[in-house]
Amino acid sequence: MGREPVSLLSWIMGPILKTERLVLRPLCRDDGPRIQAVFPNIEVTRYLAAAVPWPYPETGAEDFLNFVLPEVEAGKRFLWAITEKDGNGELIGLIDLALEGPFHRGFWLIPEHHRKGYMTEAVAAVNDFAFEVVGLPKLRLSNAEPNIGSSKLKSNSGAERVEVIEDVAFVGGRFREEVWELTADQWRRNRIRFLNRN
Repeated sequence: MGREPVSLLSWIMGPILKTERLVLRPLCRDDGPRIQAVFPNIEVTRYLAAAVPWPYPETGAEDFLNFVLPEVEAGKRFLWAITEKDGNGELIGLIDLALEGPFHRGFWLIPEHHRKGYMTEAVAAVNDFAFEVVGLPKLRLSNAEPNIGSSKLKSNSGAERVEVIEDVAFVGGRFREEVWELTADQWRRNRIRFLNRN
């Protein structure tokens, strides 16, 4: 499914995942300037949790990396930079898999790469990794209700919407939050259809 063999060393920060057009590589400190450059764009951050500071401060990327990289090193989560296979390795988005906390997966992609099907490929690779390598039985996921693209990805993957939480704070305002659950069996049944329809 596009995965390279996983060595003990690669598990410290996470394995590299490959799709038809993307390379998902472990996030590193060298990605900080790129994150700092794109995150002041509200189109990137609108539907992210309100824990993201806004307006985005000059130390925002550094603070983010200082928070998440120790969690990755401690084995609490995997966090990948989304890059194009035929590009220069530059980060165009992020996707993560949290092993602790209320929700398992989150992602964002810079606007110029929307509507290319990139996030479909990234989500499929991370779902495969979560279920077939890590062995999670279920993913619990969420999104702001107005984030139609994120909602569609979850629905098409076979996830079921199990709850709607009223009045949750996001960077772009207060919205209802959709909560979804995706089991390993649901994903396996829907994987091919998911990749073909998104």
